[in-house]
Amino acid sequence: MATLIPTNGTAAIEVGNVNGVRIAGVLLEAGFGATDSLLKVGSAGYAGSAEEPVVLSDVFARVGGTNASGSVQAKKMVQVNTSNTIIDNVWLWRADHDVGGLVYASRNPSDTGLEVNGDNVTGYGLACEHTLADMLVWNGNGGKSYFYQSEFPYDVTQSNYGDKGYVAYKVGDNVTSHQAYGIGAYSYFRDYAVTVENGIKAP
Repeated sequence: MATLIPTNGTAAIEVGNVNGVRIAGVLLEAGFGATDSLLKVGSAGYAGSAEEPVVLSDVFARVGGTNASGSVQAKKMVQVNTSNTIIDNVWLWRADHDVGGLVYASRNPSDTGLEVNGDNVTGYGLACEHTLADMLVWNGNGGKSYFYQSEFPYDVTQSNYGDKGYVAYKVGDNVTSHQAYGIGAYSYFRDYAVTVENGIKAP
């Protein structure tokens, strides 16, 4: 697949406050520079358009996996600020293994796979895996998600993960309407005994 890797800390793809944009069939890969988001859609508060929505189809991201040395990073993989966006099939993966073998000790850091700040955003077939904070964060109102698959990170501890209350699917504290169907959160705490209080949080 077409693979985009940021080299100077900016997003691999950044969409302005415009309607009708479609991004499809692309792989976003974290680089060694500190990057806030691999894909950023719009700016906070942009209303978008239900008639001409931004559509993300078959968009995949990985933080780690192909790097032989050093630690790549991206704070968030995908950030959606534009309201009325449609997300169709995304897999957002912080690597549990790379070309050198298994990944340990929170190497290749990434906090969140998907952050949704826009209103009336719809997601179909979402997956976030192994990030080091809340894997999916949904802050916009009127959101709908249909199928979500996630797996907690393998290489964390009780103090740096479990005690901090991180979850697989977090609906923001100020959200008043949200619908989610078929939400799965799976755990394999490989390296240390870790207990998380919740898989899903909503106000």
